[in-house]
Amino acid sequence: MSYTMIPFTANGGAILPPRNVMSVGQFLQSPNKRFRLIFQDDNNCVLYDGGAAVWVADASSAYAGQLIYKWKAVEGPSVSMNYQMVVQDFKNQRIWQTQNTDVLGGDKYQADAAVRTHLQLQDDGNLVIIQANPIFTSNSAIPSAPEQPAILIPPGTDFVVDQRYVVGGTTMVFQSDGNFVVSNGPLGVLWATWTQNKGATRAVMQGDGNFVIYDASMKPLWNSGTAGHPEAYLRLQANGSFSVISDRVCWARFGFTPSIRGRKVYYPNNADPVHTGTAPYPTYGHIGWEF
Repeated sequence: MSYTMIPFTANGGAILPPRNVMSVGQFLQSPNKRFRLIFQDDNNCVLYDGGAAVWVADASSAYAGQLIYKWKAVEGPSVSMNYQMVVQDFKNQRIWQTQNTDVLGGDKYQADAAVRTHLQLQDDGNLVIIQANPIFTSNSAIPSAPEQPAILIPPGTDFVVDQRYVVGGTTMVFQSDGNFVVSNGPLGVLWATWTQNKGATRAVMQGDGNFVIYDASMKPLWNSGTAGHPEAYLRLQANGSFSVISDRVCWARFGFTPSIRGRKVYYPNNADPVHTGTAPYPTYGHIGWEF
């Protein structure tokens, strides 16, 4: 299957998106600004804690491997994300890559997995590769993209009636008439459950992964059909994407083995004073993983 790698443009962000390629001098930065992963002029990919180097992508890395060639196997320097994180060291003719958890269903599904798998640099200095699987989406033509500004709604969250949540120009709200609506000002309604005037009183992202609209008797009026995915969460993006996401950790710099599942930690969006807090509930800007 043919595909195109995309030049990385979000320099200084925390995420290397799927099938993106970093150039020499580009870097990732943790949300708290403490850590930087820099692709250096010497073609090493180095993680810094302040001014101190704390990790380098080399043969000492856990669950990773590298090959050094005696011929010209590397055409140019790059750091890329294509299911695995790959460092191509032109100066030393070296290729380093992560050894990820096996693709669900086998290698024949790797191309599909690659377009949903990204690298993120966390506030604790961990580098984590995550396959973000949209198990429900309001519009398949609008991609669920990890680098997009987003509001995350964790499992076990009830929506407050008429409380609006806004990211970019996109809004979601559980209306007093019982309809749950995703809209964009100039474009109008992008998607809705169309449960208005049917007695809907509750909209909840459940712990089983299902997003459900209930009436007062707890009769479901609409659901996303995503039960059976514990820890799945809602994601509203600035580009209008509304989806239920089930994450799968594929690799991490520390604390990870293929048999250990990470634990999600939701971080508040501290840049959003309107929606950050304890009432009616806080919004979340990104997810970290603990092992």
